[in-house]
Amino acid sequence: MSDPVNQPTKFRLFLRVQKECLRRSVTPYVMYLMMSLLLLACQAIPNVPLRLILSVLCILAGMAYNTHLCYTYGKMHYDAYLTGAIHRQNALFGIQSGGDHREEREFRPYKGFLIGFYTGMPALIFGILSGCFPNAAGTLLTLFVMFAGWAIIPVSWMKELAHLNISNFVSIAFIAIPILVSGFAYLWGAMKEKRVKLAEAERLEKVAEVGKKSQK
Repeated sequence: MSDPVNQPTKFRLFLRVQKECLRRSVTPYVMYLMMSLLLLACQAIPNVPLRLILSVLCILAGMAYNTHLCYTYGKMHYDAYLTGAIHRQNALFGIQSGGDHREEREFRPYKGFLIGFYTGMPALIFGILSGCFPNAAGTLLTLFVMFAGWAIIPVSWMKELAHLNISNFVSIAFIAIPILVSGFAYLWGAMKEKRVKLAEAERLEKVAEVGKKSQK
């Protein structure tokens, strides 16, 4: 009988994947949160060009850290994918593999984008709320600026500096930042790890060939 812990049902695996991606989204979000607070502080600068430059740097800093983290996640998950491939190959021959391998930690191309979606979820929630209740008390907008300033403050620039009459719903589009950054950084990290593993395998193969030739 299969072990339900090591071989979860499809639904249980789905839940575990959500939990894994949500867990991985926490640290990138914290960085975006810190950058949002700095972004909020920058809005007090009276010099408009300087304010915009520093604000953009805050957003870019959050994106850079997001890239670094998801690049690392991609490498880790690809490593787990290779381990899982070995376990599945052993299972075909009836060999029980040990270790604490968990399938939800294996690389899948969509996982980086899912991590990014969870990272940007506060922007989605506050964007919907502030769009539905544009005349709500300032507390709602203050919370939006604090927890997802990178999404709403650029919209305020469009209103204030470009004099555009736009809805706060526009801020929802900025969720594309963590989704795209996380997704492509995750793929980049996985592909980097793949190249490293292939290079190691080729090196070991060459060493084995040299050893065989030396024995002859």
